[in-house]
Formats: sequence, structure tokens, C-alpha cells
Amino acid sequence: MVELEARIDRALRRVIDPDLGRSIVELGMVRGLAWNAEKQVVSLTLQLTTPACPLKGHFEREIQGRLTEELGEGWRAEVTFSAQTVGGGTVLLPNVKNLLLVGSGKGGVGKSTVAVNLAVALAQQGARVGLLDADIYGPSVPILLGLEHAKPQVVQQEGRPLLVPLFKYGVHVMSLGFLVPPGQATPWRGPMASNTLRQLLVETQWPELDYLIVDMPPGTGDVQLTLAQQFRPQGALIVTTPQQVAVADAEKALTMFQMPLVQVPVLGVVENMSYFWTPELPERRFYLFGRGGGVHLAEKYGVPFLGEIPLLEEIVLRSDQGVPPALSEGTPLSEAYHHLAGEVARTLSRLAYASAPSP
Repeated sequence: MVELEARIDRALRRVIDPDLGRSIVELGMVRGLAWNAEKQVVSLTLQLTTPACPLKGHFEREIQGRLTEELGEGWRAEVTFSAQTVGGGTVLLPNVKNLLLVGSGKGGVGKSTVAVNLAVALAQQGARVGLLDADIYGPSVPILLGLEHAKPQVVQQEGRPLLVPLFKYGVHVMSLGFLVPPGQATPWRGPMASNTLRQLLVETQWPELDYLIVDMPPGTGDVQLTLAQQFRPQGALIVTTPQQVAVADAEKALTMFQMPLVQVPVLGVVENMSYFWTPELPERRFYLFGRGGGVHLAEKYGVPFLGEIPLLEEIVLRSDQGVPPALSEGTPLSEAYHHLAGEVARTLSRLAYASAPSP
């Protein structure tokens, strides 16, 4: 029995997490390990680093393969999954494990659409997700989620009023757009905008969240610095289109996050509106805004390129209806957003473990 236990342990120590470069045993991912020699079954629960982990199939194949190598062809693995998202809350946001900023440097590149669909995709993959619309001057998240006329409730907690985020498509949502009449401008100077955003963050009753995604306003000013310096986000995602005029401003946003006084890890660059595609011409891609801008930006600064999101009629229709395309199954848009969600989750996990000492 002792020998069998040692052989199972040896097999599992050869299963390596490809993102973290360490074995699942070293990382403490193996839980509830049991075996039945008569039935030749090894059962275990693998605690993933994120509910949105795209590597479940990889781990199942690797565990089965290593056990077969060690114990023989008759043995089989029964693997179930749980998740414990890595990351850490702050004093200001103790319930939030990972604060992720989505920025672009300029408007009109689909940043809000990417933020909304990223949040929905992460939620569909099992994560607890919040979304803050920090675009103070032009909040569009209420429209994108079909919440234009919704109003958050106010509750008292320890003697102070807190806003209760709205809940739609598995995502907890807060936006200034819920608090001001539709069409009303918010002509605020930088300090007032920054203070309002800070209040929205800390005076919202966020539940326990694996990810809180912040849809940033365009630019590199007071609001961005307030978020980066006071809340210490776990990462930032840069959205651009292939067009050089968009890439130039996205570069400013990227370099701002890398400044010594800011130091927010850039998870990568995602290229929106990369190409137009139509089912009538499935073999053709039309590069309306140029080609390769996002890839070149990522390569220039040594950050990951996280993928291309096509420009399709579906995104216009569904967004105006308040139904994010990430909710669809098997469409090019949905697949692109779910791929992005997986890459973001993996990158955040990798960053969280990067400085952790080996056991």
C-alpha cells in the first residue's frame, strides 16, 4: 500500500502546470486523493488557480497519461475540479481578489464592449465577476447590458449607505449611468471625476469577487492615476484597433501603466475590430482598419498579444439590444471573447504565483 501511494505521488509530480512551470503537487492543487487497487481507480480533486481555467482537458489527459506510465494500462483517473482564485484584496476593496483595468488611451475602439463581454465570458466560465463602468463622461455599460432604466438600491451597512450593484448575465454591475438621467452630461474637472469614481468603488456593496473589471475612461489623466495608485490593480488590459491612430494612443495608455509611479502589470494587448467577416464569404477577411497594429504594439513592449476580435454585424445588433455576444455559443465573436477570458485568467494566475516561493 505504501509503495502504491509513493508511485501515485511520483506520477502526479510529473504533471506540470504549463503556465506556472511547477507540478500540481508542488502547487498544492491536489485535494481528496484516494485510490482503489481492486478497481484500479485513482480519484482526486484538482484545485485550479481560477474558475475560468482553460486547461481542464489538458490536466485530465496529463494525469491519466502519467498514471498509466507509472501503474499500467488498466488504471484510470477520475478527476473533478474546484477553484481557488489567487490574488489578494486591498484595504479599500477587501472582497475583490483581482482588480483588472481595461483601457485604451482613446475612445471609439470598442473598449467598453470588450470589458462587458470579457466580464460575461469570465462569469460563464464559473468566476465571480463584477464590472465597474468608470467612464465617468460617457458611461455606456448600462446600454450594453440592457440596464438603461435600472436603479441600484441603497442599503445601510455599519451606519453608512452603500449602493447594491445590479446583477445581469452573472455579473455584478455598477455605473454612474445608473445615477444620472439619460442624456445628462457630467462636465466635471479631474479631481471631481476622480473622487466620484473612488466613491463608486468603495461605496458599492461588492460581494466576494474573483475579478472586478473596470471599464476605464479614455486618456491618461487623473482618473487613471487615482485607480492605479490608490487601488493597486492586479493588472491592466490594453484595447486597440489595428489602425495606427488608435495604436498611438493605446501605446500611451500602456506606457502610463508601466511608469515607476504607477506600476500596474500589463496583461497584454487585445485587438478589436481586427477584420470584417461575413458568412456569405467565409474564406475572406476584410482588414478595414489595417492589419497587425495590436501585434506590433505588444511586441514593441514585450507584453502578450491576447487575440483578435472581429468586426461583425452581430456585435452592433446585440450590443444595442443589451445582449452581449459572449452569451452566444459557437459564434466567432463568442469564441474570441471566451479565448480572451481564458488568457486573462491564466495571466493573472501566473503573475500571482510569479513571486511565490517554492514549497
